[in-house]
Amino acid sequence: MGFSPPHNRKSLLLAVALAVLTLLDGALTLWGLRLGAIEEANPLMRWLIDQNAVAFMAVKLALPVLLGVLLWRIGNRPHALVSRLLVIAVLAYGVVLVTHAQWILRGG
Repeated sequence: MGFSPPHNRKSLLLAVALAVLTLLDGALTLWGLRLGAIEEANPLMRWLIDQNAVAFMAVKLALPVLLGVLLWRIGNRPHALVSRLLVIAVLAYGVVLVTHAQWILRGG
């Protein structure tokens, strides 16, 4: 099962963008926590960070990886809901990264 244009290609690109944004968010979160510039608001993620930063990043990246697998499995039968959710997730992570940029520009 491959990806067929144009719908699945768009969904795949969105999933890749989500993975990159998620990776950036995780790395910036760990950096901000080390600097004492931010606090993790999500109690589950805070607990994971306290346990193991690698586990935190693995859980962080699980969503885009699972979405990528879902897109691969549905092949030529993309669902509009999947694309909409991907767009919402990418936009949400964009907002989170703008927040990260604010504390970085303020010097941590």
